[in-house]
Amino acid sequence: MPKKLRIGLIGAGGIMRGAHLNPGWFADPDCEVVAVCDNNKDAAAGMADDFNIPSIFEDYRELLEVEEIDAVDIATPNTSHAPMTLAALKAGKHVLCEKPLSTTTASIRSIEEEARKAGRLVMTAQSQRFSPSAVAIKRFVEKQGLGNIYHSRIHAVRRNLMPSSPSMIDQSLSGGGPCMDIGVHALDLGLWLMNFPKPVRATGKLMVNFARDHDMPGGWGEWDRERVTTEDFVSGFIHFEDGATMVLEACWLQHQQESQDLSARLFGRNGSIEWPSGNYASAVNRVLIDSKVLPATGLQKSHSEEILAFAAAIREGKPSPVPPSESLRVIAILEALYESDRLNREVELPLQTGKAKEPAARNEVLANPPRT
Repeated sequence: MPKKLRIGLIGAGGIMRGAHLNPGWFADPDCEVVAVCDNNKDAAAGMADDFNIPSIFEDYRELLEVEEIDAVDIATPNTSHAPMTLAALKAGKHVLCEKPLSTTTASIRSIEEEARKAGRLVMTAQSQRFSPSAVAIKRFVEKQGLGNIYHSRIHAVRRNLMPSSPSMIDQSLSGGGPCMDIGVHALDLGLWLMNFPKPVRATGKLMVNFARDHDMPGGWGEWDRERVTTEDFVSGFIHFEDGATMVLEACWLQHQQESQDLSARLFGRNGSIEWPSGNYASAVNRVLIDSKVLPATGLQKSHSEEILAFAAAIREGKPSPVPPSESLRVIAILEALYESDRLNREVELPLQTGKAKEPAARNEVLANPPRT
């Protein structure tokens, strides 16, 4: 019998507890979680007690020194993802990292190179790809086809679901607002369904409309409005090398009837399809057709499917299910939107600097938000 993959967890917050461990890693009987690390030792100890994890650490570098650990699962504030992933690769570990893999393209390129040198697998935890609706729509698009995809609409918009954690609203920790939070999910899903066309130009606009001085109530409780240094709204228009275009909208707060709209809609010459609804529209013999792609059956929770795919790729020597090269295009677009807003003009990709401005410089465009 092959030995179990031994897993170390870095981060003992809500996403690790509620998704990666519920059932997450416990969905794979051939994986064993042997250690957990968090700079809040009480959080690590609580997770270890609740899930019978034998070892706890406060410093992730100490966890990486444990030779028996084969792979690490990183779920920490966004700006820590890249340095932790690089350190894990240098320690000879495979890496599953929560989205975004990094907040800059420069560090993703470094991760790609380090993974190649180390001969280790890196996967971004884009869990939405593994949902029943996404799996079914991907199969349909690949088999049935939409014809030439000429446009897409990406929505990651909420009415009043502003995160309250400082790790999400402080630019130095998050690397961005809804762009780097829910925008990453919908954008990755849309690009994945489009087979990752190459972005060549982008225009973006960032705003802070409600997060600081508006009486919008928080659906998840109050946040520290004086600490907000991210945008709460972003819109973008992207051009691809194959001629396709994309509209992207992401926000945590805005006046809308829906609590949340996390969706991607692709328009092709043969038809259009929407995720996650599965709604499909076409026309044949001058007759309009509406139909629906139903969710795939027999799947576990999306985070469990994601972890199962990661573990299987390690065991079988397969490519990463969500490789850094794909995350690179996602972040390149978001990076370009920030840069476009800073320069107040359209920008070409890749950016000439190879990276966006550091968080402090990004904050300049958010210093004087619109006021009611």
